Amino acid sequence: MADLYVKEFDMINPFVVASSPATQGAKNVLKTAAMRPGAIVLRNFGHGAGGGSYIGPDSSAMFSGKMSVHSHAVGRQIKDSINTLEQYCEEVETIKKEMDQDIKLWVSVGHYSDISGGGSWEKDWVNQAKELKRAGADAIELHFNTPGVAVAKDRIYDYHQLLRHCIELMKKAVPDIPIMAKLAIESCDVLTSIRIAQAAGAAAAGPTARWKGFCFDLDWRTTQARPGAGYGGTQATPLVCYALAEARTNGLTIPMYGGGGVFSYDQAVRMVMAGSQAVQLGAAACAGGVGYCAKLIRDFDRFMDENGYENMDSLCGDALKLFQMEPSFALERQNRLADAYQQAQVKEKCIGCGRCVDVCWHQGIEMKEKAAVKTDKCIGCGYCFQVCPTGALSVEKEKILASVFEEHGIQRGVAK
Repeated sequence: MADLYVKEFDMINPFVVASSPATQGAKNVLKTAAMRPGAIVLRNFGHGAGGGSYIGPDSSAMFSGKMSVHSHAVGRQIKDSINTLEQYCEEVETIKKEMDQDIKLWVSVGHYSDISGGGSWEKDWVNQAKELKRAGADAIELHFNTPGVAVAKDRIYDYHQLLRHCIELMKKAVPDIPIMAKLAIESCDVLTSIRIAQAAGAAAAGPTARWKGFCFDLDWRTTQARPGAGYGGTQATPLVCYALAEARTNGLTIPMYGGGGVFSYDQAVRMVMAGSQAVQLGAAACAGGVGYCAKLIRDFDRFMDENGYENMDSLCGDALKLFQMEPSFALERQNRLADAYQQAQVKEKCIGCGRCVDVCWHQGIEMKEKAAVKTDKCIGCGYCFQVCPTGALSVEKEKILASVFEEHGIQRGVAK
C-alpha cells in the first residue's frame, strides 16, 4: 500500500475535516474521527449549531463522483449548547482523551462577524488561543474563508492587512503552537494572501473556495430555504488548483491544505498534484457522512497504488510539470494534437446530425449525401471532435498528448 503520511503536517494521511457541523462539539468530532482523517478542525466557539446543506442537483451526483454544487442551509438552526469558553475547552479535553491519538485536533478561532461587531475581538481571540492550547489543541486555525469575508470586509478594512495582523497576533499569543491560515479565494488576490501567510509565520495556508452565491430554481418559490451564501462545489476545484500551482510556481514553500469541491477522491488527488500537501473535506463530511468520507480516503489510497505513487512526496506537485511547461513545449503538444485532428477522417459511425458543420468556422467540414466529409480547409482546431455524438470524429487524444512528455523523458510520480 502507498504511504499516505504527510511529514509537513505530521499527519497519518492528507485529509483535514474542515470546521463545519460535522465538527461541532466533542460528540460530532468523535463520530467524524471514525473515518480516520489526518486532522479534524473543531468548529469555532460561538458559531451556532444545526442547519443542513443543499446538494445539487441531488445527493446521487455527489455519491457517484459527478459534478455537484453545495449551499447552506435547509434545516432548522439551533443555538450551540456550549455557552462558555470553559465548556468549550472541556470539549477539547474530552476529544483529546477519547480520540485516536494519531489524529490531529486543530481548533478554529475567530470569525469575521466578531470583527464587524467591534468590541474586544482581538483580546477574545488571544484568550481563546491561550486556553485552547492549555486544553490540548494541536493547532489553531484562523478562519478567514467564511463565505463572503473578502467581499464584506474589504469595504471596511484591507483583507490582506487584517490577515497579517491576526497571524502575528496569534503567533505572539501562542508562539509554540502551529497557526493555520484558512484563506478565501473569492474577491481577493489569493497569491498575495498565501505570501502574507508565509511571511507572517503561519505554519500552513489553506486556500478554500466558498462564495456568496444566489442559487435558485427556475420556479424560485421552490428553492431551498436559504438561497444565498456558502456556495461551492466541484466547479471550484480547478480554481483552487490554480491558486495552489501559482503559489508553488512563484516559489512559495509554506505547507498548504487546499479545499473546495472535494466530493470524491479524484478532486483530492488533483489538489495534491497541484502542490497541496493536504486537502480539506467540508461539504463532503457534512453531506456525505463518515462512511462516504472513509471510502473517499480508501479510494485515494487505491489510486496511488494503482498509478505507482509510493508516497505523498511522489504525488504532491506532480502536475506542476504540466502547469510549468515552457511555451514552446505547450505549443508542441498543441500542434501534435492539431495534426491528428487535421489528418483524421470521418468514420462510418457518422449519422449526419450536422453538429460538426455548425461549429466549424473554417469550412473544414461539410455535409455530402447526409454524411460529414472533411475538406482541405480543415486547420485541426478540434471543435467538431468535441461535439460529435457517435465517435465518428475521434482521435486518441490522451495518448497523443502524453506522448510528448514521454519523448522528453518527463515521467509521473518521481519523489522529490
